[in-house]
Amino acid sequence: MTEPKEIVYINQNSGYLMIDIINAKDNSFKKSIITGKIIPRNKQLATDVTINKIISYDRSSSIKRIFTWTWGFFQILFLVKFKYKKAELFIVTNPPFATFLPLFCKNKFSLLVYDIYPDAFVQYGILNKQSNLIKYWENANKKMYPKAQHIYTLSYGMKNLLSNYVNEAKISVVPIWTDNAFLKPIPKEENEFIKQNKLENKFIVMYSGNLGFSHDVEIIPEIAKIITIPEIEFLIIGGGDKKTLIEQKIKEYQLTNCKLLPWQETKMLPFSLASADLSIVTLGNEASLLSVPSKTFNIMSVGTPLLCIASQKSELAQLVNSNKVGKIFDANQLREINDFILELYKNNDLLEEYKNNSLLTSKLFGPENAYKFN
Repeated sequence: MTEPKEIVYINQNSGYLMIDIINAKDNSFKKSIITGKIIPRNKQLATDVTINKIISYDRSSSIKRIFTWTWGFFQILFLVKFKYKKAELFIVTNPPFATFLPLFCKNKFSLLVYDIYPDAFVQYGILNKQSNLIKYWENANKKMYPKAQHIYTLSYGMKNLLSNYVNEAKISVVPIWTDNAFLKPIPKEENEFIKQNKLENKFIVMYSGNLGFSHDVEIIPEIAKIITIPEIEFLIIGGGDKKTLIEQKIKEYQLTNCKLLPWQETKMLPFSLASADLSIVTLGNEASLLSVPSKTFNIMSVGTPLLCIASQKSELAQLVNSNKVGKIFDANQLREINDFILELYKNNDLLEEYKNNSLLTSKLFGPENAYKFN
């Protein structure tokens, strides 16, 4: 009797997307995952999947991010070399160094590119394009990527950038998805988050997510400073490198209409997202072609319009404009952003139009996308 084929998924922090991908995999495979954390939502990881725990990705500061990436990579390498020598690998670019695994082992592998490295480090100004490290990394990509059985990425802009390392015919685009069974519109009078935070009768403008260096989140207190209508409330939910900066601005401007809240428990996510009348998505110009924030699809699931601070050339802008789910602004367009918020606050018909468009668009990006990795 032949042994079943074995596949190992590698993703330092694994959320609903990873769970959907693994659960959708052909059951003829023996499945395992190497991860620091599994964060389920309404669906649990299949019980027959073997879990190998490593250090969890910590994005609360740059130092912790680099340390957990590095130590995580060595833990992954050890497991692959000594426990999964013959297994097929499904490598996600988290940690970024995970794509170096094929340099040290002979396993067959596929890649899921959430973020393109080292390009992202150059775009964010972390590393110099001319540095020896970048040149080595780029050369390693050109050597490793063609050896992959399959390469998946999230957008056509990212596919174009990846073509610097491998023939684009080898790259498949599979957009991120959401789950309309978990996230859906919730009437305000039934919303637990609104009740807990005493937000009744408020028009809520929300940012929920990572307060990282690639996001222009510091613009939110600047917007709140301009708007003086007491019924309009700004909520910032999350943590990361810019958390302290946000706190300082709120204190400096003595803002009573802008609050910073910690990460919410997973069970509260449907309520917190659905409490917003308008949701902010930020994407620095440097990241415009490198990613489409996954929160975008979750926000649309709850039927909320989008206020996006990003490049007009970004894939995010294409998504928002083509489906009329919100508007895109540059970070310096404070007055125009202010006008858009006030327009939706005053014009309920327009607000409802954006909400309906957002909910309809979310249905184009469902969990069935997980089967495209088989």
